[in-house]
Amino acid sequence: MNDKKFPAAGKKKNSLTALALIVCMLLTLAVQGIGSAKAVDLDQGCALTVSPGTYEDLVNAEVVIDLYKVADATPVQGYDTYRFTPTGAYAGMDSIRALEDMTTVDQDSYQAIAQEAAALTLTTEGISIAKTVDGKEAGASISELENGQKLSSGLYLLIARGKELEEPADYVTSVTAEGETSSRLATVAYSDEYTYTFRPELIALPSRMVLGNDGTVESNETSNTVDWQYDLAVTLKPEQALRFGNLMITKNLPDYAAGEPASFIFQIEAYQDETRAKSLYSNVAAITFSDPGSQTLRIEGVIPVGAYVEVTEVYSGISYRLQDGESVRTTEIPAPEDGAAARVEFTNLYQGAATHGGAVTNHFEYNAEDSDWNWVQE
Repeated sequence: MNDKKFPAAGKKKNSLTALALIVCMLLTLAVQGIGSAKAVDLDQGCALTVSPGTYEDLVNAEVVIDLYKVADATPVQGYDTYRFTPTGAYAGMDSIRALEDMTTVDQDSYQAIAQEAAALTLTTEGISIAKTVDGKEAGASISELENGQKLSSGLYLLIARGKELEEPADYVTSVTAEGETSSRLATVAYSDEYTYTFRPELIALPSRMVLGNDGTVESNETSNTVDWQYDLAVTLKPEQALRFGNLMITKNLPDYAAGEPASFIFQIEAYQDETRAKSLYSNVAAITFSDPGSQTLRIEGVIPVGAYVEVTEVYSGISYRLQDGESVRTTEIPAPEDGAAARVEFTNLYQGAATHGGAVTNHFEYNAEDSDWNWVQE
């Protein structure tokens, strides 16, 4: 802690640069305040409102907030500030005590402390840490706890997750930032079409900072004129990524001409919608039989959820024909919960032995240059 006393009247007042919290959500920890700002009152109840972010689609992800009390706020006699005293399962985290001197903690080290607390909370086997707040809807004010008590002063670990993802195994993941080699702990929430990834955050209550209209920090300096804030509203900044689903192509072949394998070729085209104005995926796939029966080709994790898909059987061989004569199937990629997949099915019938014989062997090859299938004679 910085041990400067209150300055005498008329002397130049000090202004300390406060700490900006994390890349995903900028916050400022409480540091020494002087002059006309009101002294900190650690007995006053606090409130916290957390917006999940600015993406319009986030409302469909049903983001909720968990809070874990990492440290109590302990007053410092003679100073308008407080220090952190790690509590409960976090008592052994010496890194938290480093936050006593706010001026020596940079953004990277603060992020590391958040990662350490999150790893202990969410991934350490054999440890179960009670939540101070469990599954509060993002955007709603957190002030009164389930036991009727107010949200008390201190340091909190903030975890954002999807409402339906109740076990850490369902919402904890790891991410590697561009230019970095090591991964960091993160949590997720899903809408039908997107995955939102959140970094764990540390929140100090009460706090001193000036926020802009978007919830980010407008001023990172503690000013004599800035009062302690007990009702804090912040905005998270998750990463948004397209969500990918699964496609299953089933081929039925009731009859089979013994002697040579029977191959069937499929062209797969995925579009943003039925207008086919924007292509999202294009590829070919094959299913080969050496006996009659059914086979299913599974295409996983490459076609965006919600995509409109056309699967065309572009080659059926000279000995087989489509049972219904329809070579195109359409479908839409669903969200992949519980292994869900879009499914299309084709059935081919054997046309008889009239096509056998001859000294020329033909096969079908895909030409990438003209995006077409061509016969090749050998």
